Amino acid sequence: MTAIKERRTRSTALAFAAAVLGLAAAAVLGVSGVRSLSDSTVGRQAEGQRDALASQRLPFTSTALVGVIDDEERLTSAAVWILEPDGVGGSIVGLAATADAASGTFDTLSPLAAVYEVGGAQEFLAAAERLTGLSFDVVEIVDPPRFSQLLSPLGDLPALLPISFADASTEERWEAGNVTLTSPGAARAITATDPAIADWSYEPARAAVWQAVADRVGAGIGSVAPIASDRDVPTPTDLEQFSDRLFGAAVDFRALSFRPIDSERVASQLLAPYVGVSGSVDAVVAHDRAEMVMLFGAAAPGRLGAPLDAPVFRIVSPFGEGDLEGLDLNSSDVLKWAIDGLFFAQANIVSVADLPDTDVPDVTQLVVADPEVSGAVREVYAPLFGEIEVVPAAVRIDGIDVEVTLGRTFLEHVRGESASVVAGSQDDDATDATADDG
Repeated sequence: MTAIKERRTRSTALAFAAAVLGLAAAAVLGVSGVRSLSDSTVGRQAEGQRDALASQRLPFTSTALVGVIDDEERLTSAAVWILEPDGVGGSIVGLAATADAASGTFDTLSPLAAVYEVGGAQEFLAAAERLTGLSFDVVEIVDPPRFSQLLSPLGDLPALLPISFADASTEERWEAGNVTLTSPGAARAITATDPAIADWSYEPARAAVWQAVADRVGAGIGSVAPIASDRDVPTPTDLEQFSDRLFGAAVDFRALSFRPIDSERVASQLLAPYVGVSGSVDAVVAHDRAEMVMLFGAAAPGRLGAPLDAPVFRIVSPFGEGDLEGLDLNSSDVLKWAIDGLFFAQANIVSVADLPDTDVPDVTQLVVADPEVSGAVREVYAPLFGEIEVVPAAVRIDGIDVEVTLGRTFLEHVRGESASVVAGSQDDDATDATADDG
């Protein structure tokens, strides 16, 4: 079996095992535990109890949604910009232009680029909010001149293009390898398309442009200063202000991995208004929901929505590489396992913290804001985490009902579940597509 096939099998096994865990949780959710949680004061504690606890809040982070269109006003790229809590520097997270707004979880498909072309900026914003779960302070659709203008303070951009590609309308071509892009050249590269092929094949090149932006920022340009307390950070009102602050300190970039949705499903489930837009090949991809929550819950904690009438969670992973030896998983895999389990249990997750090499508890700890629901929390969520310890919070985090700190018992739980699933799994022909090197 090849390394890629091994990874496919492991990914399939992990997804299946998470589903099994979810079914187990759903069975428990049908009895007394979920009834207690539904009737409890979780998320709706009495003011007296709230006042009795010391409290802290999740840091506030400003967010922007940037859509990039070509000269024909077709959406070719989208990205979420996130500022650090001190208002300077932050993150860029790339979204595939043809990503389904529901991550492929519904029986209909609504790709971002088609949504924009048919419904305009407001429909695109609504679809991006559904996809990411985020709210945005600034939203702008930028054409090539505007994209070039935003990047002009960075000067020329050294970039490593992972693929060769061309723009069908201009016949301009870019070869794989190290190149230097001017700001207008970066705009042309990120808006290159070919209606005759699946648009997602361009995503590695578009990700390389965003990566070049993050790399060129380096330690930051300009004179924008950080602010000591995020309570005092002004929220940018337009993309000009946002880019000044984002480029004022180091910027990280991450392109979300994706998987192409099979053509038969696209043919039957792509909503009628979106069929054949721009004369392009109908091809849709799905981002991984757990990966999005992991990234956005870390970079923009508290900006994720909590749409379900259910407890609101924060997940903390303290594992370092040494803790994961022999598990054949990295820290991201472990976090996504926990997130997937909570998804199947119909919980809200608004904050994720990966804190490697901090103290790892022997037993996974669930810290509850309302001690009266400790028994129900133990009953409902033990199937997801294995052996757990439920303790009352000494300090309340605003908006958080349950804070989970993963412990060694969770690793044993994952080890046992993944081993049993992998042992009975078969290799598959699933497409393992990604626009990210990690």
